[in-house]
Amino acid sequence: MRDESEVWQALLKRKGLSVTDLAGQLGVTRQHAHRLLTGRRPAESQRAELEQALALGPPTSGNPLYAVGELDDNGELELVPAGDAQPLFASREVATDVARALEPASLHVCVLPVWPGYAWRNLVAFHAAWGAQPEPRKLFIVDNGETEIPVEAIVEEIRTGLDATLRSRAQARDPAYLSEVELRLQRLN
Repeated sequence: MRDESEVWQALLKRKGLSVTDLAGQLGVTRQHAHRLLTGRRPAESQRAELEQALALGPPTSGNPLYAVGELDDNGELELVPAGDAQPLFASREVATDVARALEPASLHVCVLPVWPGYAWRNLVAFHAAWGAQPEPRKLFIVDNGETEIPVEAIVEEIRTGLDATLRSRAQARDPAYLSEVELRLQRLN
């Protein structure tokens, strides 16, 4: 699983913020913000503020939710769908447990704070790629406590879907597939 400081730095870059911008949002010095981002200072006391500032998408009221994502070696972040659904988590701890269980499928797996609007747009884009209509019910919070089904059962089902997606995505980094794609493209030129 990707280190939290790597994820925070990628989120900072993705949001187009500087360390100075983040420090201003958090009400701390630039040096303090830099230490939080690099993991040289424990973030527990300011985790909520840090995640609100770095969460993907336009902020809404309340706290961001959490999604399983991937952070590749180039610093690119992506949410990971479970099949054609986008599960979100209210609890960071539950999301982290799910992500850790997915490490055999991807060493790039991570937990991302996200605002619901961002997750919805990501799901819409995923469906558009297949020419399908997105359904709001396919964006849901796994651990919101509003279901009669035990959370553990839902988490196991979601983990299976996320695992399948991650294993399929691994082909994008497979050197043999990349060579085949390059050879095909060279033949066209």
